[in-house]
Amino acid sequence: MNLEIIGGYVVIPNENAISVEEKNIFIKDGIVFYEKPFDKSDKIINAKNKIIFPGLVNAHHHIYSCLSKGIPAEVPFVDFEGTLAKLWWKLDRALLKDDMILSTALVMQDCLKNGVTTVFDHHISASFIKNSLSTMAKVFDDYGVSGSIAFEMSDRNGEDVFLESLEENVNFAKQNKNSDVKGMIGLHAAFTLSNESLKKISDKSEKFPIHVHIAEGNIDEIQSQEKYGKSIIERLDDFGLLRDNSLMVHCSNISEKEIEILKEKNIFIAQTIDSNLNNALNVANISDLINSDLKVTVGTDGMTSNIMKAYKNSYIFTKYLNKTPDIGFPEMHELFMNSYRLKKAFGLPLGVLENENADIAIFDYEPATPLNTDTFLGLFIFGITESQAQWVIKNDKVLLDDYKLKTTDKYNDLINNAIEISKKMFDRFLEI
Repeated sequence: MNLEIIGGYVVIPNENAISVEEKNIFIKDGIVFYEKPFDKSDKIINAKNKIIFPGLVNAHHHIYSCLSKGIPAEVPFVDFEGTLAKLWWKLDRALLKDDMILSTALVMQDCLKNGVTTVFDHHISASFIKNSLSTMAKVFDDYGVSGSIAFEMSDRNGEDVFLESLEENVNFAKQNKNSDVKGMIGLHAAFTLSNESLKKISDKSEKFPIHVHIAEGNIDEIQSQEKYGKSIIERLDDFGLLRDNSLMVHCSNISEKEIEILKEKNIFIAQTIDSNLNNALNVANISDLINSDLKVTVGTDGMTSNIMKAYKNSYIFTKYLNKTPDIGFPEMHELFMNSYRLKKAFGLPLGVLENENADIAIFDYEPATPLNTDTFLGLFIFGITESQAQWVIKNDKVLLDDYKLKTTDKYNDLINNAIEISKKMFDRFLEI
């Protein structure tokens, strides 16, 4: 398809800076050009005064949690451990294959509507493990979404489930090294994994990066010190698990010593502010982490697929946490840039540069004040994050066309029966 995008402000995250340029983009056979490479266009998008981003990135999602809305969980939860035990650890045992496929299809649709084309998901379904990641990846592919999927391992469901989960992680990662949906090694958290389990993970998972929750609640650090006399980061480092391009999620309660260890590693930290606050948990000081030269970006932790909301709330809470109005812009710059550094680290194209595969999200925001390289962050924080994705283009396909999804219909039967499928899942949840 020959696609022409007329006008628009193209946002280009360069190596260390963000530039904004007004220009036309042409896509031929899925490749980006700045000069028109064809005589006739099959489709013309008028993006005059709109904002053209490289496809956005969600650095930490829990796709299955989209089916948790309204679930009949036992309350009160009392604390974080109660939330885990009474909600999430029951839900992961109630999920079956259809629930997993349905939730993935629903989230893929939500992501595209929010301009998100790259998702790093942390999955768990204790009743359906073997081939679960490849089943999810097929849904990613059908919707045109890239990223990574990992299966959450812990000791909480017994040795057999742990070993099957480890095998699923490793097999998927090996089979998808060159795919647009790659594998990572998923760990729940240090406090649900013994040293014996960490050793098995280290021995059998080659050098694939890990995707793990770090000190989301105080219990993680407390149990690590009480049982092993070491911090979480020290334990993971002892087993060689702080591998290149690993994702450390939350890092809400880590020490200065742990920060010093992480500074020497080539890892990413994903902050999920909405989820932490919803769980009444501490939120790491994004400003301190970034000033320590750590690569911090944002995810949603399954709360939503709206990554723009995560950016905006991170900006506001960073100011609140530090009790000063004089920070925020540098932090937002790094959160935004690191999302694309993460994308690049996994071999995915930025999506708006010449001669690379297209990966473009066009947002319906018409600036009332000058928009250029110097003013971008101000308009991004206070305006663009409140706007909607209008078009999404991936390779040679228009996935979102003037707000309307133009993707596969093969999951319509599941989506049309979502309420009935969810009711059955709720029943299983209550029986556990």
